[in-house]
Amino acid sequence: MVQLTTHETTPPGYLTESELISLMEKHGIGTDASIPVHIENICSRNYVRVDSGRRLVPTKLGIVLVHGYHKIDPELVLPTMRSAIEEQLNLIAKGQVDFERVLSHTLELFQKKFEYFRENVGGMDELFEASFSSVAESGRPISRCGKCRRFMKYVAAKPHRLYCMHCDETYSLPPGGTIKLYKELKCPLDEFELLLYSGGPKRQSFLLCPYCYNEPPFSGTKKFMSCSLCTHQSCSYAMPQNCVGVCSECDNGILVLEPHFHTGGPAPKWRIACNNMKCKEMVDCFEGSTDVQSSKELCDCGSNLLTVDLCKVTHLPEDSEKCVHKGCWRCDSVLSALLVQPDLRSHWRRGRGRRPKKH
Repeated sequence: MVQLTTHETTPPGYLTESELISLMEKHGIGTDASIPVHIENICSRNYVRVDSGRRLVPTKLGIVLVHGYHKIDPELVLPTMRSAIEEQLNLIAKGQVDFERVLSHTLELFQKKFEYFRENVGGMDELFEASFSSVAESGRPISRCGKCRRFMKYVAAKPHRLYCMHCDETYSLPPGGTIKLYKELKCPLDEFELLLYSGGPKRQSFLLCPYCYNEPPFSGTKKFMSCSLCTHQSCSYAMPQNCVGVCSECDNGILVLEPHFHTGGPAPKWRIACNNMKCKEMVDCFEGSTDVQSSKELCDCGSNLLTVDLCKVTHLPEDSEKCVHKGCWRCDSVLSALLVQPDLRSHWRRGRGRRPKKH
């Protein structure tokens, strides 16, 4: 007779002192004289506590400290760096390498790591503040974490961030403005729910994935990128699916179609804006339309053609039909008339040409 039973996997137990010593020796960390000192230091500094059976149980301080180091520079918490230095010391003792060269190289390496850590120490501050202050408790649940599928808290205190108390991770968010959950849609790369940012000094509005915003998924992409900068080929919110033309006001920007929800009252639902965060080029458009799609077809001016649902648009040009209309948002008389700022219509009809450079 066969019986089915249900069990759950359990995490491995914490290391004992003897097990930690064995691992340190295996990875070439420390000497017979220095290893006990290392263990004494992590105990006296409250990074671990010694439990029954001489097991070393990490404290909240130790866990947060390791996560903070790993977030900024993982090499600082991996055994490879310390073992590499120990190996160099052994080679010096054997007379196989020059002491001054090793010293110079090591000092230069740690000088660079120190400078990088100092520039990015805000990541450590965010994690400590979220873990040891009441700020995390006052945060409100806003979106689900792609790792544990549980709700993360939005910490509105500066700097704005998300905090997952289950993964003990923080994710930086754009400064200023407001953050909202966007339709409970998920990023296809990491399963984090998308957020809509609105406001800020430039009246911006864009979608972002909390994880991709902090950890760029593709080579060549920079940290703190919105969905409009993502090059994912199938995500309906990435740049390839929403490109509408080349920005004529900056050297490297692409004009993209973005949803826009202004918190101050009624406003257009759609916006065309440059995905270069330093460029202020943007225009609200197609007020009342329930659906706007960019196509791969190009107009003679170089802009992508748009398909716009005009059924609920109230302010249409004369003789325009309330239907699904396809055309160039720069050249088509129906669509260009639905740009909210009239002074920008003639400006953007210049097409994809750049401004002449000053000599």
